Amino acid sequence: MTNDSSRKQLDKQLKELALFAQLHSQLSKERRMSLTQLIDTIWLSGKLCRPYSGQFQTIYEDIYEEAIQNLFFYICQDNNISKYDPKRGEFLTWVNVLLTKRFFPEAIPKIIGKENEISLEKSHIENIACSESVSLYDQIIQCIEDDPEGIFIKEYIKNRPEVNFQAIARKRYSGIPWKDISVEWGIGITTLNTFFQRCLKKFAPLLQEYL
Repeated sequence: MTNDSSRKQLDKQLKELALFAQLHSQLSKERRMSLTQLIDTIWLSGKLCRPYSGQFQTIYEDIYEEAIQNLFFYICQDNNISKYDPKRGEFLTWVNVLLTKRFFPEAIPKIIGKENEISLEKSHIENIACSESVSLYDQIIQCIEDDPEGIFIKEYIKNRPEVNFQAIARKRYSGIPWKDISVEWGIGITTLNTFFQRCLKKFAPLLQEYL
């Protein structure tokens, strides 16, 4: 299959998924499933643009990953998918414009301000204890590792006990990108990240008690 025909097939698939999602209510299973497939298809296509390539040197990938995460969340949140108008162009074009004009620029100051942190999640975990102390962060990480009540390992993605809160946290504070974790476990980035953020909120009171 030529690149041109392959791209046309991709555009057709993405448009069909986007329009299918638009037809169903925000909380419906049909919309949720189509959006998940939509995000996975975009990511696996390798057709997302890389704005400002060549700039920001060692932190470019961190900025790009932050931008992609926020872009995917935007597509899945509220009724944002309905903002796509097929009459104005292909879905991937719409996505790449959002990435270039909005989400990459928005990610730059976030990452530049966190250049020395292990990962984006470090800031979320630090907020649990209302402190910027690195030692406090280390204490929280140690708590997740020790899992004194055995609850962090029991919180896992449905039918995948190995993909639990502790395992995901371990990979993230080791600096492993979401895209690599996604490939290893065969689970979409949005699914992994949403599960992880939900766990952080759920366990926040417990982690405060341990400190």
